[in-house]
Amino acid sequence: MSPLRRGRAVGPGRLAGARRPARSRLRLAVGVALLAVPLLVAVVGPALVGDAAPRGRPFDPGGAFGTDFVGRDVLRQVLLGGRSVVGVALAATALAYLVGVPLGLLAALTRRRWVDELVMRPLDLLLAVPSLILLILLAAAAPRGPATLVGIVAVIGLPEVARISRAAALPLAHGPAMEAMRLYRETWWRRAVGHVVTGSRRVLLADAGVRFIGALYLVATASFLGVGVAPDAADWAVMVDRNRAGLLLQPWSVLVPAALLVALAVGVNLVADRLLADRDAAAGAGAAGDAGSRSGAARDAGTRSRAAHRDAPGARVPAARAPLDDGPADAAGPPTPPVDACAVRVVGLDAEVAGRRLLAGVSFTVAAGEVLALVGRSGSGKTTAGRALLGEAGPGVRLAGRVEVAGRPVSPATPPPPGVVGYVPQQPSAALNPVRRIGAVLREVALRHTRPERRTPGGPPGDATARATVNRRSAVRRAVADVLARVDLPADREFLRRFPHQLSGGQQQRLVVAHALLARARVLVADEPTTGQDSLTRRDVAHELRTLADAGMAVVLLSHDLHLVRAVADRLVVLDAGAVVEAGPAADVLAAPRDERTRRLLAAAPAAPRAAAAPAAAPALRVGDLAATYRAGARRRTVLRGVTATVAPGGCLAVVGRSGSGKTTLARCVAGLHPPRGGTVGLGGRSLAGTLDRRTHADLAAVQYVFQDARASFHPHRSVLEQVSRAAVRLRALPPTRARDAARRALGEVGLAADVVARRPDRLSGGELQRAALARALLAEPRVVICDEITSGLDTVSRDRIVALVDRLRRAHGLALVVISHDRDVVARLADHVVVLDSGQVVEAGPASALLTAARHPLTRALLHPSETGTGPRS
Repeated sequence: MSPLRRGRAVGPGRLAGARRPARSRLRLAVGVALLAVPLLVAVVGPALVGDAAPRGRPFDPGGAFGTDFVGRDVLRQVLLGGRSVVGVALAATALAYLVGVPLGLLAALTRRRWVDELVMRPLDLLLAVPSLILLILLAAAAPRGPATLVGIVAVIGLPEVARISRAAALPLAHGPAMEAMRLYRETWWRRAVGHVVTGSRRVLLADAGVRFIGALYLVATASFLGVGVAPDAADWAVMVDRNRAGLLLQPWSVLVPAALLVALAVGVNLVADRLLADRDAAAGAGAAGDAGSRSGAARDAGTRSRAAHRDAPGARVPAARAPLDDGPADAAGPPTPPVDACAVRVVGLDAEVAGRRLLAGVSFTVAAGEVLALVGRSGSGKTTAGRALLGEAGPGVRLAGRVEVAGRPVSPATPPPPGVVGYVPQQPSAALNPVRRIGAVLREVALRHTRPERRTPGGPPGDATARATVNRRSAVRRAVADVLARVDLPADREFLRRFPHQLSGGQQQRLVVAHALLARARVLVADEPTTGQDSLTRRDVAHELRTLADAGMAVVLLSHDLHLVRAVADRLVVLDAGAVVEAGPAADVLAAPRDERTRRLLAAAPAAPRAAAAPAAAPALRVGDLAATYRAGARRRTVLRGVTATVAPGGCLAVVGRSGSGKTTLARCVAGLHPPRGGTVGLGGRSLAGTLDRRTHADLAAVQYVFQDARASFHPHRSVLEQVSRAAVRLRALPPTRARDAARRALGEVGLAADVVARRPDRLSGGELQRAALARALLAEPRVVICDEITSGLDTVSRDRIVALVDRLRRAHGLALVVISHDRDVVARLADHVVVLDSGQVVEAGPASALLTAARHPLTRALLHPSETGTGPRS
């Protein structure tokens, strides 16, 4: 056995991974014990108390715990005193949730702004009053008693519960999964309770533990103030308060009830944390087991992706591989730069979950000023390796090996210091706070990492402090404006006051890049930074990555975008099933790959332009002079102006343009997900209503929408088959049994087996979920299907499969297809006609063959003629 393998066998990562479950079980046992003791005393204690004994001297040390401030037996008071404080806290917490959660859900689910304002503004006013003052005011106006105390504590906690419920529900209530259910008019109960409440329950469960502890403290505070219970009542909180004077004479009269209150609070937290961790670990293990069981077959048969989106657990590794210390370069990793030059060093990195390997002995180094690209098919382990540099791992994932960043070891127990590593995630919406304005977050990041300009000292100290504050604010504003300019985003007040959901997918991606740039990290991990971006923005991202590397930053690029890899990468590491199959200088690997898996990954299907379809007598879809706006505070911002287009039955219209040009808004207006401000959307010679709620079932079935983020368009806790079948139940009025049979046939048509679709979405790969989303749209028997960036974020093999599938389904069903895409190859293989949007207006339109080869407008040439974008491979 090589020294490296011996080191890995007993390395700190593996030992820490082995100790972690034991520590977790120990914390759970401690939490259960701490929680059980006070609860048992509170529930059983009153039954154990005998007849009242005569009172003795105050603070007499005789007996088990002596006597209290009025001479009563402390043990007896402890046994009697738990029921009131625990019962009141539980009742108040339950009452706050029974009222606060429905109010928060109502505010989140409504699509009318005035309802949200009507519900939340009074609660905000209540929240603005300090809890102690509110407690005193309410206690003064209400009769004394336990019921009064329950109501007071519940009213104090109600605004926070409503706020947290609303914040947890907002992304679910207005996300792709909710919109997908609205497209087939799912019942209100399944949307509100089945989707939103189910998706929010983890947040609410975590908050419930904190809320119960807060209720305990409020009850104790009220008892100290004499609210709700008599001053000499048998109550743990009253005992702590009234016996403080005799703490030195009789400490047990204070320490015992205080210890029970502390044990109750700590126990609730430990048990709640463990429950949440178990849910995460179970989800991760389940995904690993199912994905891993099919990985080999999928690779050999070539019918579906091997593992889940974002490198979900489960890829199997080869049974044997060459030793890392003496194996060939393409198996063991790229050559190692000198030690002093390495900003990142990874040696023998393993990752496993539920007994299955996600990474197998991955080794690489990245020098300062270098760009290393990790490429591979979906599920090959790229994101798992990238997250290891952050000291993070997925649910239930155990890491082993050695990871060093900036000369310091990194693991889940010892993450890198803040600001050392910047991270650009694959799904930008997951990294953006949905309830905070983007300008506030940018300024907060800049404030942590921006230093004010040095000024000549002098003047009074007060003036110096004021100047320093002004200088720091000015430096923050300049830093934010400069970074937004670098990622091609506006820096005006209107833009900075938006929320993340008001941005396009491309704008969200650039916003996350701006966060990383503001942090001034020494190492940048960029996970698919060009997903959903147009060619001009991809060129800008490539230029920015090279600029960062030239400035001395080490860049680790995880990408399926081979154009980006060619443009920026110095070295290349190819992963397959969690193992390194080839590595070396990027130019050499891209020009002459040695491994067959690398050749398959780099091979691209031919993208010859299609001939324009013969004109139809009656277009299936007609868009006439369409206009659309978005609300920006009290004003409206126009995003579409006078857009006109038609699509013939069996034809395909491609809509292209820069990120934020209005492409997705156009598609959403056609689907009824966004109300148009003007113009018409016609289907087969008649006009469609502008919103989903006003369209008939037949109109809903006729126009279906396939979302860019297929994973987000499915409910995470129900099987794919069940969700797909609901489209047939709601839009075709089929009984559930027949709907499931029809769903199986539709899913089989797109190449998904029955055992795959019986799983939950988190156990399918990104490519499989895209096919399931197509099947759900086809199950409605539509006349028009809108595909919004359905190939973004997929590797070339999966992308080519999806494109071929869409083309076959379009021909087989005679569908009118509307494709939103930044990918020229997708446009060339599918489109008959192309419409180019810029700032919400059509700047060029015509046959795809003409625009792909001889476009007139400069923007069209920049988007569709890659030879003119100036992002060639690095020399």
